[in-house]
Amino acid sequence: MGVSRKEFDKVPYIHHVPSDGRTVFLAPYVDEADKRWRLHVPHGSELVWVFAEPVNSCYYAESIADQTKDAYIGIMDIIARHYSFDSVLRASLELLRRIANCAVVVEKYFLWLGQFRKTKNLLIADLVQTDLEFLFGNVRTAYDLMQTMLNELWSRTRQPKLPSSFAAMAQMSPSILRSKYGLPEPMVDYYSSSKGFFLAVRRIRDSIYHYQTTGKDEMKSIVFCDVNGFALAKERFFPGAIRSNFDIWPTEKTKPNGLVSVLALVSHISNKTLKATEEFSRALVASIVPPPPLSKSHRVFLRNPYVPHLLRLDEYLDKQWVEGEASYTLIS
Repeated sequence: MGVSRKEFDKVPYIHHVPSDGRTVFLAPYVDEADKRWRLHVPHGSELVWVFAEPVNSCYYAESIADQTKDAYIGIMDIIARHYSFDSVLRASLELLRRIANCAVVVEKYFLWLGQFRKTKNLLIADLVQTDLEFLFGNVRTAYDLMQTMLNELWSRTRQPKLPSSFAAMAQMSPSILRSKYGLPEPMVDYYSSSKGFFLAVRRIRDSIYHYQTTGKDEMKSIVFCDVNGFALAKERFFPGAIRSNFDIWPTEKTKPNGLVSVLALVSHISNKTLKATEEFSRALVASIVPPPPLSKSHRVFLRNPYVPHLLRLDEYLDKQWVEGEASYTLIS
């Protein structure tokens, strides 16, 4: 037995209970009566509340609760309030995890840097390189999750079925996207603007996961340890001319031996991915008429232990190197 529709009257941020197959996405919120966090949870056919302050969770609020450790992720808010069909909601939550993974990679970067400063163990570079390889696979998956969300929603418009991979869509011409699939202009523009970065990420990811050694290059390192941060041999990491897509290292931030900052690359990749999800959410709303929102007054925000890194990505990209003993880690 499901929860009675009348039960949702108990939830102050829910203004519309859909009857079109969407799921009601429940999350913590602050009760205005006593300013304490509560969460409504199903109990048989009823909803009961429990005290539940978010630690690693979405929450509903009229405005962000804590600017230092919370973030507004537009795609999650749009899906939770407008397009919360079960399969779409599951994909959006997985996308949210992929966004958080970007912040986790940043956290591990600073953990490894602290460890290197203590031990001077050059083999820590291998740990950083593994995280860097993971990041590119993580970002590739994030784009495919956005494609999954669009596919699920597009199937409800009775238009031709879309390919399952983001890569297939990004490589099509705008005219094909319009004529064969009937995509509206905002979504066509999104694929066009995303193509360069996405294909560069995909090529790097594929070169990592399908790497074939050439003998002399087999044992060459890509990441190196430096007291001010981990350094990258970009000529070895980026296949062919693809590094021209990552013009993020000014001459004054490049080491005399030509090595560049890993922190800058991680920050750039994470920032571009985060912005891609925001652009996707805007294109989605402009392309598929959003159903009435579950909440009119509240939006959905993310609280995660590593969110502060997402808020500092521009700072990290600007600094590139960590001088002195300043610590940026969020866990001890």
